[in-house]
Amino acid sequence: MTVQELQRQVAQHHSGAILRSHGRFARQFEVDGHVLTLGVEPGVRGGLYYLPNTPRWDDGTPVPHDIVTTMQPIIEEVERFWGTWPEFRAVL
Repeated sequence: MTVQELQRQVAQHHSGAILRSHGRFARQFEVDGHVLTLGVEPGVRGGLYYLPNTPRWDDGTPVPHDIVTTMQPIIEEVERFWGTWPEFRAVL
């Protein structure tokens, strides 16, 4: 696991993806300047993430399939770096 803390509650995964806290109930997942804001609720051991069934960047363009398939493992690695264990739910 290679994660680097950039600022408080902002970390970069070795893939280049950045995860940042965005208020109390959201995280921003960023890749190559594209941002996807995800809803997060407090969970038992970490955040409970709500992942959209068909994710779109905040600008409305679709998130490429190769990024969609790696998003959850990247988030898990960053959250573990922060000392938490995230959970995931799909938004239909």
